[in-house]
Amino acid sequence: MNHPSQKLVVDDVRLGHWSSRTEAFSLACDGLSFEIAENEFVAIVGPSGCGKTTFLSALAGLVPVASGRLELTGAPIQGPSPDRSLVFQQASLFPWRTVAANIEFGLKAQQRLDERGRARVAELVELVGLAGKEKAYPRELSGGMSQRVNLARALATDPDLLLLDEPFSALDAQTREVMQEELTRIWQVDGAGRGKTAVFVTHDVPEAVFLADRVVVFSSGPAHLVEVVDVDLPRPRDAAVKRSPEFQEISDYILGLVMSQTQPGRRASDHGSNATVVG
Repeated sequence: MNHPSQKLVVDDVRLGHWSSRTEAFSLACDGLSFEIAENEFVAIVGPSGCGKTTFLSALAGLVPVASGRLELTGAPIQGPSPDRSLVFQQASLFPWRTVAANIEFGLKAQQRLDERGRARVAELVELVGLAGKEKAYPRELSGGMSQRVNLARALATDPDLLLLDEPFSALDAQTREVMQEELTRIWQVDGAGRGKTAVFVTHDVPEAVFLADRVVVFSSGPAHLVEVVDVDLPRPRDAAVKRSPEFQEISDYILGLVMSQTQPGRRASDHGSNATVVG
């Protein structure tokens, strides 16, 4: 019986892909086991190509589980569902739709674009800082604005689980910093102060530490669990926390775990705090 506070249960999960050319199964994740609590923000880091995105795709229901148990709110994940929303690396907005029309797309597809649904869209436009841009088209938006629309679209259907696949990786460094702060604000406000249950995949260790309650570290592929690291930093967070000794200590420790997977024998203490991005 699952503890009621556990939103997502990952129990000895194996994932992979069948090759139509070779008719062979390529293992991406092997024996993953951990749990994510209700309203928790968890980041996943690991070496490039280790299986992070495959795992996120399995949570979205896009990759079948080869073996093990993957459950959301006590029910097995067996395919895509409105209870999960995925934010991709690229905003992938419909170029012929306005900001408001892009945000309301999921609600319209679910036949929920009633008065309450339209109010939800208006609320999200305000929440992501795009008031006055409702009638703008994607070509008129910056990269940061486009990802705000992308995030609002994912939140519009009020999913039980928000999945984010390196959503800021294509942005310039300054915009990325701004969007990290914005995401923490939006995540907490939209979750009525508690935060939505979220899984965030990134190759940037400081980004993971800044955003998450816990950071899950994957090994080199096929991924298994290396460690789950608590991020004991107070919320709400702003850019100032990144300059704190506590932040640097956690970041360096996690970076060491990741680097130990690509460079056996290396430890967290072997890496300075300037070595921040992995992948």
